[in-house]
Amino acid sequence: MTNILSLFEESKKFVAGEVLIHEGEENRDLSILSKGVLEVSVQDESKKVIVSEIVSPEILGEISFLNGSPRTATVSAKTDVEIFILSYEKAKQEISDIPTWFRMVLLAFTNRMKSCDAKIKEYD
Repeated sequence: MTNILSLFEESKKFVAGEVLIHEGEENRDLSILSKGVLEVSVQDESKKVIVSEIVSPEILGEISFLNGSPRTATVSAKTDVEIFILSYEKAKQEISDIPTWFRMVLLAFTNRMKSCDAKIKEYD
């Protein structure tokens, strides 16, 4: 069985407090958090709202990776962390090999997740 991290080209380390992903940025790379804890937040009018924590091992950036939309949240290192990065450009060929019907399912799923996220922001 292939080690999943061997598919990812690059490893990066961040110290507590550093921002890995900015809400709204255009980047389709996918990451795996291999060590540490991340804080996920969104900007709501004038305040930062913490929406979740990500504890290793976990995937992040999947919505932008799958549907090309801007990043939906800001992700910061809560502790020292290490991530492995899979660039969208390098994965594009493998993604095109996924059956069309399954890509449609993934796209529908990510769009529904974004829609739920937007509705939650309306109620805060």
